Amino acid sequence: MPIQREPSYITPNIEVIHGLRDGERFVIRDQHLVIGRDESADIQLESPYVSRNHAEIIKEGGYWFLIDQYSKNGVFKNLSRIQPGKKVRIREGDHIRIGSVSIFTFHDPEATIHESEFHIKSLGLWLDLANHQVYIYNQRLEPPLSQQQFKLLHALIENEGGVLTNEKIAGVLWPQAAGGVAVAAIDNAISRLRSRLAEIDPEHDYIRTVRGVGKRFIQRSS
Repeated sequence: MPIQREPSYITPNIEVIHGLRDGERFVIRDQHLVIGRDESADIQLESPYVSRNHAEIIKEGGYWFLIDQYSKNGVFKNLSRIQPGKKVRIREGDHIRIGSVSIFTFHDPEATIHESEFHIKSLGLWLDLANHQVYIYNQRLEPPLSQQQFKLLHALIENEGGVLTNEKIAGVLWPQAAGGVAVAAIDNAISRLRSRLAEIDPEHDYIRTVRGVGKRFIQRSS
């Protein structure tokens, strides 16, 4: 489906700020957009350094995600190359680089204008980052999580769709630790966080263990 190429102040869109098609803005419709070399792509980048289906932007569960569709030259969110096939959450102002060809800025005016309304409609768990509060089914978790627990939950949600390794978890919880952190200490911290979340939603495990690797955040789907 053709992508509208006029600026919009109320619809999610991406703007080319450098490289091929510099200065163009593309409104995202139908909660899905494909970037690639193929003529069928919503945003066609005619370059040998761009794969036919290079990257996708999708909306799921109220959040926007960026996916590298196993491109040859990679997809970057801000300065970090993302893992092919993995959904990586994107937010207002994030930069998306397609190989070395084009850089886009992602704009989500709806998130800014309707943030409070959006959260009310959210399914499962969401964070109020400004006030360091956790909501599950729109019920605030009381008493609030400790600062350490909130940072851990935030890191897990940021990595939704992937596995947050034990090493990264240790870095979130104990950034000054020298010589490594025992897996048992990580498991204890995760267990305490699970127990807090279960106070409101005991029927769903939001944090799953990937044995020998780390933890994965699983949002409710129903």
